[in-house]
Amino acid sequence: MNEVQKIQLDLLIKFDEVCRKHNLRYYLAYGSCIGAMRHKGFIPWDHDVDVLMPIEDALKLSKYQDEFGKRYFVSNRHTDSKFKCINMRLVDKDNRSIVRKNGKIIEDDYVCMDIYPFYNCPPSKFGLLVNIFRSHLYKMLVGGGPKNHGKIASIISKIILLVFNEKNRERDIKRIERKLRYNGKSYEIADYYGLDIKLFSAITYKKEWFDKPKELLFEGRYFYGPTNPHAYLTKRYGDYMTPPKKTAIAAEAVVELIK
Repeated sequence: MNEVQKIQLDLLIKFDEVCRKHNLRYYLAYGSCIGAMRHKGFIPWDHDVDVLMPIEDALKLSKYQDEFGKRYFVSNRHTDSKFKCINMRLVDKDNRSIVRKNGKIIEDDYVCMDIYPFYNCPPSKFGLLVNIFRSHLYKMLVGGGPKNHGKIASIISKIILLVFNEKNRERDIKRIERKLRYNGKSYEIADYYGLDIKLFSAITYKKEWFDKPKELLFEGRYFYGPTNPHAYLTKRYGDYMTPPKKTAIAAEAVVELIK
């Protein structure tokens, strides 16, 4: 492990400790889950930890801030006015890092692990589509227009934001949050972040893949993973056990700890 990965592991250990104490479910996800399955730890060129959590459990995290101590901070849009995202983070206030890509610094921030809430999906395709649109609107109202969906999406988002009065912004956000937390009959779950969601579609996963967490070995310790990590990773990535080509690895961002 490099220095950044060691700090990330400390974050995960503290996070796991608090979640187990209060019976909160979480699951190693994305590259962290691939790392657990393929390397029994970090992907060698990866630099962060990602977890998925049921939205109901994720919302409880900030209640236990005292148990994370002075070093770690549960960051979300309610606890940190500068954090303009709909996901959450556990921040290490003792360490900062810079992220370089193609030689340019693209990020300068505290070291943190990412926490992505997931939601029950409505059983109908139309219901899911409505929630996909809600999630896009949610992200726009919280953090501004989309940055990775092209110029057309950017223009549309600016027009939509003009419709929503700044004075009533928080009220509208809370309405969307309630609608996204679908409580009816559901067979699948979805998160509404990154590559999992496009303008008109989202990757969904069977609920039974994210039921009772499975213990996965990660850097010599056991942490919670999906109930069926193979099914989850295959749906998300396809052949996740085959590492990418060297050219793709070389293009990955590089993280450097600020001394």
